[in-house]
Amino acid sequence: MIIPVKGYITSNDYAPIYRDWFGMTVVSPSDIVDKLPDDGSDVTLEIASDGGEVDPATEICNALRAYSGNVTAKVVSNAYSAATIVAMGANTVQMAPGAKMMIHRASSDASGNVNDINKASGMLQTTDNAIADLYATKTGKPADDFIDLMNSETWLTADQAVELGLADEKLDFDTPIVNAVGPVISHQAVQRIKNLKDENEKLRSQLPKQKNLLNKKLAIFYDKKEVQ
Repeated sequence: MIIPVKGYITSNDYAPIYRDWFGMTVVSPSDIVDKLPDDGSDVTLEIASDGGEVDPATEICNALRAYSGNVTAKVVSNAYSAATIVAMGANTVQMAPGAKMMIHRASSDASGNVNDINKASGMLQTTDNAIADLYATKTGKPADDFIDLMNSETWLTADQAVELGLADEKLDFDTPIVNAVGPVISHQAVQRIKNLKDENEKLRSQLPKQKNLLNKKLAIFYDKKEVQ
């Protein structure tokens, strides 16, 4: 099953507001969780998102981790900010050629007095550490390494994401991408069958000529002009 992760990541409560009032493409935890198959079959997430809110993204990540089946996150164009958190919930992260990731520190619109600002600062630091821990768990690298990368708002190509360990593989456009239930015929086998089919069609197209030649030969044998 393919589940799209497109647009802004937000909460279940806010998603209808963004969709109905602002006409935005959004994804919420329920959009993902409600589509997970009951039978534990394989799931592919197609990610194209600029990110969004950290808590809903973390909720999706943990739901994917708890899912009994295999989950593949395929970044088809971009996974920025909170969208990378969603990707960390998958068993395998794939990057399409030309796709990008971006990681950075969390932000908020905090306001108020010094106590409010200090409280918000502590919350943001805790959030950053939690995000870095997700990256560290995926890659096996120290969380502090990712804090440093988040500090400088790091943009990653598909190759760089794979090298860093945030992605497992870069997809090859020359290799068909399959999402199916049950056995799949190899691309090489399909090509061989296609070649046989083309050859058969060629032979069939030659049959009228061969039949016409046979009629002429039979006409000569029976001393007739033509045999029907």
